[in-house]
Amino acid sequence: MPELPEVETIARELNAKVPRRRIDRIEIFRDDALVGVPRKGFRAALEGRTIRECSRRGKLLIFHLAPERYLVSHLRMTGKFALSEPLAAPLPHHRLWFHLDDGTLLVYQDLRCFGTLEVVDRLADARSLAKLGIDPLSRRFNAAWLGAALAGSRTPLKHWLMDQSRIAGLGNIYASEILYAAGISPETPSHWLDRDGVERLVSETRRILRKAIEKNGTTISDFRRVDEKMGEFQNFLRVYGKEGDPCPRCHTPIARIRQQQRSTFFCPACQPLPQFPAA
Repeated sequence: MPELPEVETIARELNAKVPRRRIDRIEIFRDDALVGVPRKGFRAALEGRTIRECSRRGKLLIFHLAPERYLVSHLRMTGKFALSEPLAAPLPHHRLWFHLDDGTLLVYQDLRCFGTLEVVDRLADARSLAKLGIDPLSRRFNAAWLGAALAGSRTPLKHWLMDQSRIAGLGNIYASEILYAAGISPETPSHWLDRDGVERLVSETRRILRKAIEKNGTTISDFRRVDEKMGEFQNFLRVYGKEGDPCPRCHTPIARIRQQQRSTFFCPACQPLPQFPAA
């Protein structure tokens, strides 16, 4: 699933290409993604409107349109947008074509068809945005906020970081990498984290997310950028997907455990589980 750096990459690349482009026509080949509106209504809501900009909130991609309206996309596992020259026929996983006024196709494709496209007149009306937590690259994400938020939870820390109602944008890859960089066990009960641990967690979260954005995200399997190129941050992963490889710091083999039916990768030596609550 694209996480914050991948969606930020898509938003930035679209912003370099599609602002001031008008959506002249929409072709819908499969309507699984449409939220609460039939094909005819979806087309009527968007055709003729101009794309002002694209932005990101958490893992969600937002198209800002004029006259005012918004298209909010949750890419989920395999959804993606790509720009293309005109095509004679859709490829197997093409779900929608947005024909822009300069002749370009904005293609929405989705192998597993879990992604969603929601049209709203106000962002406050978007169901997909309603319960999102704080953005980890915002000013609000700081040690004071995080320490207070963690203090009331006994949830294992990696679970807590991936809860989109608390922090919007972190998934399995970056949660594992952040905890490794901060030297914190993914199984640490959230309320055990001391002040030093909280400060490290904030610092490493910001550093790793910014580095991943600089490298255009992580391509493990399906993620591709708007121009279909791969991201590059997979070349900088320290623990994710590296079970049995030597830890880059201490050479202890990287371990893998299951948490919430997902694989967590960590170094048992560099990220020991505390044996008692931190003071």
